[in-house]
Amino acid sequence: MWMDHRAVSQVERINATQHRVLNYVGGVMSVEMQPPKLLWIKENLQESCWEKAGYFFDLPDFLSWKATGVTARSLCTVVCKWTYTSDGGWDDSFWKMIGLEDLVKDKYEKIGNHVLSPGESVGKGLTPEAAKDLGLPEGIAVAASLIDAHAGGLGVIGADVKGHNLPCENQPFTSRVAMICGTSSCHMGVSETPIFVPGVWGPYFSAMVPGLWLNEGGQSATGKLVSVWRHKQIPRWEVCHNCYHSGPDTP
Repeated sequence: MWMDHRAVSQVERINATQHRVLNYVGGVMSVEMQPPKLLWIKENLQESCWEKAGYFFDLPDFLSWKATGVTARSLCTVVCKWTYTSDGGWDDSFWKMIGLEDLVKDKYEKIGNHVLSPGESVGKGLTPEAAKDLGLPEGIAVAASLIDAHAGGLGVIGADVKGHNLPCENQPFTSRVAMICGTSSCHMGVSETPIFVPGVWGPYFSAMVPGLWLNEGGQSATGKLVSVWRHKQIPRWEVCHNCYHSGPDTP
């Protein structure tokens, strides 16, 4: 669902508020983040979805919930995509300002009021049902997740590069940039102090590496563009139009 651009109108209204939480997403929220998607659901699927939904999850947290039965969210997901901050938590004024005061009233139960750092144990491990489905021992530890790109970023930035004669061999990993490629491409770097850059996501504290700030940027569709072009054999300009502007109401 991250690539769904139906909530263009909603994200434009959110950005018009210039709320302080936007400082931590480069000043402008992306349509791919969760607040505009939630607002779209409330405005368009009020009775069929919004009022009936028990929880709203990012995929990594959905998987840990299915594995453990625990609704705890990962700090990585809620900081990077939902406007949570590791020191202040949820900002009530933001959700009320954009018309999602329902989430404040239920004490954020639907989007997460128990947040764990990546790698922390979730609940009591695998439930009997999940263990049976996966063919693993019941109770085996399940760790709080990282978003897929951030897991890749951690692996690249934290990689042992000794003995390969690379320029970064004797440099701190705060000097590295990770490029994660897939459907999209994402460039990630960490720093000891927060760096605010207009148009660049972050700074996010402890979202990927504990105690360090994360900034990220990139392109929404890279591998996806190649895939669509190869399989459908349509002109490249049409791929860009159909794929990047993927919402039905965008020009």
